[in-house]
Amino acid sequence: MIVADRVLYLCSFATGKMLSYFFSLILYTVYASNVVWEFEGQLDPGSSTNFLIPLRIFYLVKGLSLALQALQIKYGLPHKSALYGQFLARRVNTMSWCGFRFYRALPFLFELRCVLDWSCTTTALNMYDWLKVQSQVARSCNHLTCRCLAYFTIASCRF
Repeated sequence: MIVADRVLYLCSFATGKMLSYFFSLILYTVYASNVVWEFEGQLDPGSSTNFLIPLRIFYLVKGLSLALQALQIKYGLPHKSALYGQFLARRVNTMSWCGFRFYRALPFLFELRCVLDWSCTTTALNMYDWLKVQSQVARSCNHLTCRCLAYFTIASCRF
């Protein structure tokens, strides 16, 4: 689902993104409802339902994901020229820097994004070269953010 969502985003296919949104909304709602009803039918009266907490947390996280997708659909997908930038490197502040470091620390997330971007982009670069370029861009964004944060921290301490 994540890969399909990213491909629809990169292709700026709003209709497909909306269909995917409604499909996943219906799928997860029906699945979670059936699981809860199945387990509640097997319970003895007065017994604890603590084992349903992970399902409730999963459904809460998925609901948050669907809400963010709905906002993305509401405000429109960006133009294709703005799709490949580093979202977390647009502003220089501590929150963006921490978010960017967390994004890079998650295993294979950066590589998955690079592979999907490469597969949906018309380019003369092969995959290895695309990964090298994206890695250098990420490294320069991180280096620039660190230097700017250090400068602003030192400058604010002097006043």
